[in-house]
Amino acid sequence: MIKGLLDKIFFAAGVIVFLQLPHFIDQYTHRMGGYAASQAEQIAEYQSIADQHFDGDLDTYIERLKTNQDPAVIESANQVEKRLDSSTSLLKELQVYEQEPLWYQMPYFFTHMRMDLVRGTARQFTPGLPINLWAWGYGLLGGVLFSLLFNGIVKTPGAVRKKLKQRKSKPKLST
Repeated sequence: MIKGLLDKIFFAAGVIVFLQLPHFIDQYTHRMGGYAASQAEQIAEYQSIADQHFDGDLDTYIERLKTNQDPAVIESANQVEKRLDSSTSLLKELQVYEQEPLWYQMPYFFTHMRMDLVRGTARQFTPGLPINLWAWGYGLLGGVLFSLLFNGIVKTPGAVRKKLKQRKSKPKLST
């Protein structure tokens, strides 16, 4: 009776935990969108300078900064270049979270997560109850996995003891 109750508790815990994953990814996507918008604003400021002084060519602006003798200006050029590269990859990732289905987003999230955004999302995360079929499917999957984990932990020692007992009770063949 206690094992059955614990199995149900593990199943419910799995459902709850796995329901939160899609919700977390949704909040992560919102944070990523804000970060991308912030970067776009900064790049627009650099572009404005390039428009005024370099006929809109941002690369020429960056190269001019790099030829300066002042190390702080050179570092600024490197930061602008780094921000441009980061912005491009960030927009590609954001596109996945905004346009692809959840079954694609989940593995993508675990292989492409940006730890700074994950930590920020985790600090501000508020659990919720997502209402879509994919989220509930993941919840069910989590429940089954947690239940299997519980049953594996509970039943494995008994199965091992039974196997050992069978080995001891087998008669040895003499030659």
